[in-house]
Amino acid sequence: MPFNEHYQNDIMYITQITRNVLSLIGVWPLLNRERSTGEKIRQFLLIIISYALLYCVLIPGVLFWLIEHRAHIRIQTIPLVLYGFMATSKYGNLIYREKQIKRCLKHIEEDWKNVMGVDTRDTMIESAKTGRRLVALCGVFMYGSGLSFRSFLQLTKQKIVTAQNITIRPLPCPAYFVFFDVQISPAYEMVFLIQFLSGIVTYSITVGVCGLAAVFVMHACSQLKILVELMRNLVEEKWKEKDDVDKKLAEMVEHQIRVRNFLQLVERTLQQVCLIELLGCTIILCLLGYCIITEWENSNPLAICFYFISLSSMVINMFLFCYTGEQLSVQADKVASTSCDLEWYRLPDKKAREIVLVMIMSNLPTKITAGKIMDLSFKTFGDVVKTSVTYFNMIRNVTH
Repeated sequence: MPFNEHYQNDIMYITQITRNVLSLIGVWPLLNRERSTGEKIRQFLLIIISYALLYCVLIPGVLFWLIEHRAHIRIQTIPLVLYGFMATSKYGNLIYREKQIKRCLKHIEEDWKNVMGVDTRDTMIESAKTGRRLVALCGVFMYGSGLSFRSFLQLTKQKIVTAQNITIRPLPCPAYFVFFDVQISPAYEMVFLIQFLSGIVTYSITVGVCGLAAVFVMHACSQLKILVELMRNLVEEKWKEKDDVDKKLAEMVEHQIRVRNFLQLVERTLQQVCLIELLGCTIILCLLGYCIITEWENSNPLAICFYFISLSSMVINMFLFCYTGEQLSVQADKVASTSCDLEWYRLPDKKAREIVLVMIMSNLPTKITAGKIMDLSFKTFGDVVKTSVTYFNMIRNVTH
């Protein structure tokens, strides 16, 4: 029987937002049973529909970029096309890593199942609430800005009448279709709807990835907090028997090994999508900055507003990734400092020698990286912003 009888409710609570978002695109794994035939068919259909919606925007966008000769229009098209490539790559990675995601979730479930005290559970719930807030914040900005652009903003734009008296109705994403004229009804309305639904899939992928990172990393932070308490209790309590020390020491070592194994699994699961996110957003940020300057010169306040909202969403999304990594580094530093400050001389007999290995493991780096190239941290966030500004200045100098 599990120590925490309410662990299933706890798991439902901490994964609620991420589970709903990823279930929408068919990549949320089932933890305690295999999928039935009907569920497998449903998942397959969701994946096919999601890919179809992504490519229905990506391929016409690439064709539009290839046939467009105006340099500033091509530059303004790159962020949307690149974001489409990012979404497709991240989605494929989520599908490929489904088993690893399931292993991470099973690990979290076992930790919640084996919670043995009210204080420990409160510590885990506190970190879980932080993770929920991060996912909710990401969802508000991504869905709010993205879907507004693909719906309300486009409807407020005025129709363009060419010199040949042809009316051009704007689409959310630039597109070129070889086999039909998109400006003729009902083709325009169908493409508009497809691009809107594609936006839901695209932003669900981004929110889902951010949600997984927040759930996994904040859970690891709670386990590191528990490890700190286990270390302190080891030397602060008075022991009646020698076996008490052995038992507590073994519990602490097992917990430390379990946390590090979990973080290694999380690293393998998320490093590719984190790399795609950071590198892609770095390029998109500099291009959005260029678009804002261009529209400012053209006195187009509506476009400036859209680009600024998009830029803010990208910055916040990157910040949330780096924030989770920073929180993990902070907790890891607390574990290291606590291990070094332990009053080992209060341990009975020669048990103080056994604490050396714990200290060595505690001082090993504990970080989440993007493709093992860069750490997720505030420093990385600052470097990404500075790099984007540098490339933005370069593009502005080349095009002006």
